[in-house]
Amino acid sequence: MTDNGPPDIFTSSKVDRIMEVLSKQQRQVILYRLKRDDRLQPFQGPHALDSADIELYHVHLPKLEAAGYIEWNRKTSEVMKGPRYDEVETFLTLIENHTDELLVTDDE
Repeated sequence: MTDNGPPDIFTSSKVDRIMEVLSKQQRQVILYRLKRDDRLQPFQGPHALDSADIELYHVHLPKLEAAGYIEWNRKTSEVMKGPRYDEVETFLTLIENHTDELLVTDDE
């Protein structure tokens, strides 16, 4: 008799953390941009904060920082890769390499 249960990777808290973080587009974009650049300035300027920037500042960057995927200097607004960035980078690369299969169009 074979075990029909999911592989152990699906019960990993690390995978849960990655999937939660990648569940929002704003976080996906920040993490993907860090794949290309070591440092980001995600805000246009100190007086140019719109509602998306406010959400980024109060929700998304803190969540990424708490997961260890970014380091965020609030004084300079600079964002860099965090100590656990490599975890999420593997998933970003997987998504990037399978874009054609994962891309959903309006017709679907």
